[in-house]
Amino acid sequence: MIRDKKPFIFNTSGSTGEPKVIKKSYECVLKEGQDLAKLFNFSKDTVFVSTVNSDYMYGTTFAVMLPHVLGCFVDPDRVLYSEDIKNYENYVFVSTPSFLEKLAKYNFTFKHKPKMIFSAGAKLDDKLFEYLEGISEGVTEIYGSTEAGIIAYRQSAESNLKFFENVTYKDGKIYSPYFDEDEIELNDELEFLQDGFKIKGRNDRIVKIQEKRISLNEVENILNSSELIEKSCCIKYDDKLCAAVVLNSIGRKLLEEKGKFEIVKLLKAFYSNKKNDENGVCPKKWRFLFDLPTNERGKTNANRVREIFSTNITYPNVIASVIAPEEAKFDLIFPKNSNFFKGHFNIMPILPGVVQLFFVKEFIKDVFGVDFIPEKVKKVKFSSVIKPDMKVRLDLKKNDTTVEYKFTKDDTIFSSGTFVL
Repeated sequence: MIRDKKPFIFNTSGSTGEPKVIKKSYECVLKEGQDLAKLFNFSKDTVFVSTVNSDYMYGTTFAVMLPHVLGCFVDPDRVLYSEDIKNYENYVFVSTPSFLEKLAKYNFTFKHKPKMIFSAGAKLDDKLFEYLEGISEGVTEIYGSTEAGIIAYRQSAESNLKFFENVTYKDGKIYSPYFDEDEIELNDELEFLQDGFKIKGRNDRIVKIQEKRISLNEVENILNSSELIEKSCCIKYDDKLCAAVVLNSIGRKLLEEKGKFEIVKLLKAFYSNKKNDENGVCPKKWRFLFDLPTNERGKTNANRVREIFSTNITYPNVIASVIAPEEAKFDLIFPKNSNFFKGHFNIMPILPGVVQLFFVKEFIKDVFGVDFIPEKVKKVKFSSVIKPDMKVRLDLKKNDTTVEYKFTKDDTIFSSGTFVL
C-alpha cells in the first residue's frame, strides 16, 4: 500500500558489490506504473503474488506501483518457497531468475497457470524461458536497473529485447521519464539486431590482472560453454582471477571420480583452448559450489562470492545435493590434500571437529539465506571419525530458531548437533 507521495529510497550494490543509495521521486515511479498498466492491462480481480522484496526497485514497480495503478490486490505474504504459493485462479507472479530456476529444477507446476510471470534481475536462460512458457499463460522478462527503472522487455525465448515505448537510447545513454536526471549512462554493452537487441555484457566488469584487461563476462561465458559446467561467477580477488563454479551432473561425477585437481586441469586447458592464448590470464583460484549465492533480487551475491574466496580453507567437493524449504542433504568428499588435514594426526588424518562445524555454518548460510553468527552450538556429539576422501552425507533441518545437522554414511553417524540462530 502506498501511504504518501514521498520519494522512494532504494539500496543497490550494482555489479561491483559496493552499496549505493538511489533516491527516486514518487512521480517517476508512478509514471512507470502507469505506463506498465497500459501495456499489461490486467483486470481488477487479478492478484499480484511476489517473491521479491518491495524494498528494491523491481519489487516496488511490479508488486506495489503497478497493482496500485490497476486497482489490484497484492498478496501481503512474500513467497519464499514454492510451497508458499496460494491457490489463486487469476493472478500474476513476480519473481527472479534464481527462484524460477529452482521451479524448473524440480519440475514444478502451478495449480492454476498465472496470467503472467514477470522476471528481472538477470537474463533468463532460453530453456528456462521455454519451461516457464509451458507452465503459465505468458512470460515477460524485464531489463532495467535501480537507477534507470524499466528499460526494455521480451516475451518469448526466441525474441530479443525491445525498448519500452517511452525509453530511448543514444550513444550509450538512456533517456526516459522513469528517473529524475536528464540522462543515465548505461553500463551494459548492447548488440543491436533487426528485431531488437541483446546484452553483450557489462562495460564495468573489466578488471586488470597482470597488466592485462580481462572481461569477467567473457571468462564466465567461456567457462559456461564447457560440458562440465552449469554456471559460474568470476571475480578479481587478491590480484588473481577467481572462478566460482557450479558443475553439472557430468562435472560432479568426474569430480567424484578424479578429484578437484584433475577437474581444474581440464577446465584450464579448455579455457586456454577457447581463448586460443596459452599465455593468457586463466582463473587461478577455484571454488566448486552446489549453487551460486544470490541476494533477495535474485542476482549473484558478489560479496558472498568474495567472502568464500577470502576463506583460506579447502572447500569439500559437493557430489550431490537435494534442497527443500526447511531441509537439505549434501553428499560431500573432503579431499586428502585439504589444508585442514595437514598436521592433524599425520599417521591417520581425520577431519577436525572445528572444520565440520565451520562448513555446517557455511552451508546453512547459503542454503537458507541466513547470514548469522551462531549464538551457540548445542548437543554436539562426535561419534566416529571422518577420514580423507570418504564420501559422507550432511543433513540439515531448519526450525524457527535452530538448524540441526548430522554427518552420516549409511548407518554410521559421525557427528551431530544443533546451531542456534
